[in-house]
Amino acid sequence: MHRVLIVDDDKLARRGIISLMPWDKYNMTVAGEAQNGEQALEFLAETSVDILFVDIDMPVMDGISLMKKSRLMYPDLLYVVLTFYEDFHYVQSALRMGAIDYISKMQMESIDCDQLLEQISNKIKVMPDRNVRGTGFQEKDLKALNPANLLQASENNPRWQSVVSRWKEMFWVYDDNVFEELCSLTRECETSVRKVEHALLPLARQAEESVGMAERPIMEYCKLDDFFQWLRCFRDGLYCKAAEENNTDRIPICIMKAVLYVKEHMGEQLHVEDIAQMVNLSRSYFSTNFKKCTGISFKEFVRQERVSEAKRLLEGRNVLVADIAQKVGYEDVNYFIRVFYELAGTTPGEYKRRNCNSRKY
Repeated sequence: MHRVLIVDDDKLARRGIISLMPWDKYNMTVAGEAQNGEQALEFLAETSVDILFVDIDMPVMDGISLMKKSRLMYPDLLYVVLTFYEDFHYVQSALRMGAIDYISKMQMESIDCDQLLEQISNKIKVMPDRNVRGTGFQEKDLKALNPANLLQASENNPRWQSVVSRWKEMFWVYDDNVFEELCSLTRECETSVRKVEHALLPLARQAEESVGMAERPIMEYCKLDDFFQWLRCFRDGLYCKAAEENNTDRIPICIMKAVLYVKEHMGEQLHVEDIAQMVNLSRSYFSTNFKKCTGISFKEFVRQERVSEAKRLLEGRNVLVADIAQKVGYEDVNYFIRVFYELAGTTPGEYKRRNCNSRKY
């Protein structure tokens, strides 16, 4: 059994790699993880390891420096390079130093990880004497590292790539409707929960950093719906952090506070200048950043939230449409009906008839 050490400064990236790969199938096991080269050397001094999966770009000690030091102390150690497109020239250097293969982090979102690990396993099997081994790479392998080739490989599944691109816009952090829509679209892609985790966990890390929240523990999920439930709880955690935060220097926190205020004061008049003042931003600066974060204007966001809340109230509730209009901030019921029809494609009355058992108004 080959013992593997994962070295990457991104905790969520390490978690994704560990959970994504079918290690046992190819006679490998993850012995541990480290967040930089120095930690990796400390681990190697205490624990026997056969293969390093090492990120090139890390703080404290990068992957190239780690390879230079460790190959002197542990000549039998094998290396697999983890990289993004922009690391192309560094990857070439790493391969010429002795790495047996590389993995593009972007490529892992669309390429079968079983095949990637099988490729690495096959190269290990045909390695010459470990003490005098070569790189295991030919010049044609280096040519395959061209960023254009990697990009082409990552687009083998255009539908999934399109959905991932929408997740990366990060609008789902602020908009419940976008979040649920993306969950639905992801299910339709019929991709594995491991690939979904690998694509979305770095985005969760990005959202954590944007609000200054400590990393949340991550469990291993077998079902996609269980992972999405974790992601819902994760979003709730972001908003709890934003609600408790008095410092409004971070724009994401300001926008989350605005979103929370809209949800909690749905029945009131919601003016953009009042919300901007609440989060200590000018009206124009708030409006610009609100649209940048959510993808829509503050006014449109309020309309969508009011209609979403109206839908929730219409389902299973024996209440008048006029009462619901008041609850979601519309004094003029006819205007409410027009807005509802524009966004939902049906009238409130018809929506209620379709979505609840009670037909009494």
